[in-house]
Amino acid sequence: MKAKIIILLILIILFTIFVSQNTRIIQIDFLFWSIAMSAIVLISLMMLIGVIAGFIIAKMFDRPSKSKVNISGMNQFTDPV
Repeated sequence: MKAKIIILLILIILFTIFVSQNTRIIQIDFLFWSIAMSAIVLISLMMLIGVIAGFIIAKMFDRPSKSKVNISGMNQFTDPV
C-alpha cells in the first residue's frame, strides 16, 4: 500500500510540473466548434476524463474475489456437498 501512495505522489508531481510548463492559450477545433483555452485547462480536463473512464472501466471488469463471504457466512463459491 505504501508503494502505491509513493507512486501516486510521484505521478501527481510530474503531472503538476507538466501542466505548469504548458500555460499558453491554444485553439481547439472539433467538428463545427472552435474554442480558445489555456493548455492547463485542456490538459487537466483530459486527465480528469481519463481518470473517470479508468474507474468506470475497472468497475465494469471487476470480478468478485473468492474470499468474499455472503450474508449467511458461507463462502459464495463453495459447492454444496
